[in-house]
Amino acid sequence: MRAFVTTYPGRYAAGNAARPSGPDDPLVPAASRVLDSLSAALRGYRLDPTQEVHALRALRSMLHGFATIEAAGGFMMDTDIDDSFTWMINLVDQGLMAARPSTA
Repeated sequence: MRAFVTTYPGRYAAGNAARPSGPDDPLVPAASRVLDSLSAALRGYRLDPTQEVHALRALRSMLHGFATIEAAGGFMMDTDIDDSFTWMINLVDQGLMAARPSTA
């Protein structure tokens, strides 16, 4: 996702602004594939089903925010952007691990 956003920022922005015109719109299965991919990644955390949509929204928001700021040239500090991205992913991973239901 990050590579696509930085390579094709206009396409990414247009895709986010587009709204399906109906159930047969090709945007519907395309959007489903993106969400299904993120959901599959989250399944490994064995979250409580009531929390899955919140985790999906959080993950999507973090990836979107990071990638769009990067594509706009908004990270102007001397710290390596890849290091920051890895740090963010590790933070999300730890948070999702902590959100799992305890097995008593």
